[in-house]
Amino acid sequence: MLDQIVEKLPELQRLEATVSDLEAKHGEASARAQALTHKVQQAREVDLNREAFALNAGRKPPNATEPSLREQSEGAHRDAEVLQRRLALAVADRGRYLADHHKEILSLLEQAHAAEGERVASAASDALTALLAYFKAEDDARGLQRLHPTPTLENVGGPESMVTVWGPQTTANATGGPSRGSLEGTLQYLVSLGTPTIVEAGAEDDDELDVDELVEGGEDAA
Repeated sequence: MLDQIVEKLPELQRLEATVSDLEAKHGEASARAQALTHKVQQAREVDLNREAFALNAGRKPPNATEPSLREQSEGAHRDAEVLQRRLALAVADRGRYLADHHKEILSLLEQAHAAEGERVASAASDALTALLAYFKAEDDARGLQRLHPTPTLENVGGPESMVTVWGPQTTANATGGPSRGSLEGTLQYLVSLGTPTIVEAGAEDDDELDVDELVEGGEDAA
């Protein structure tokens, strides 16, 4: 959810962009350094073999390719190390910003969380309305079938296959899906995410008054 509030904090957005950019550059530099290291090892083997063949044939050994590749490899490793240190510094800067603006960021996160809860609750409310309408149509169809059953056709054909269901037949074991209660319960819970809990200001005072009245009433009766 932190991504949702970064755009409201320009400095944090800049720090995040710097970290992401350095992470990408460091990954590319590390891959290049590893590839050059492999090439240096291969070039060394090739140079040694070519030199051995040339000397045995009485010829001058060819120029070696390993030194130039090794120089490139050392430069690539150095670039990768510098980027690694730059990345560590950028991550530290981001950490200090988060620590210095903790309350502000926490407040924005709470607002984003509340807004997301309202969005989920709204979507769940629509889904719950549609689900209850679906269940009502299903119940009405069953009631109609019970009051006006389909006429039974005369049995003039051969025997048909029969499926036996052991135990109570429910939505879960008949269709393989969740039960109506679990669906309604889940959606009702999601709907409740967008409903704030309101505590009335005079609730505690009313409770204390009732207790005092009961005590006074008991003394009068005695």
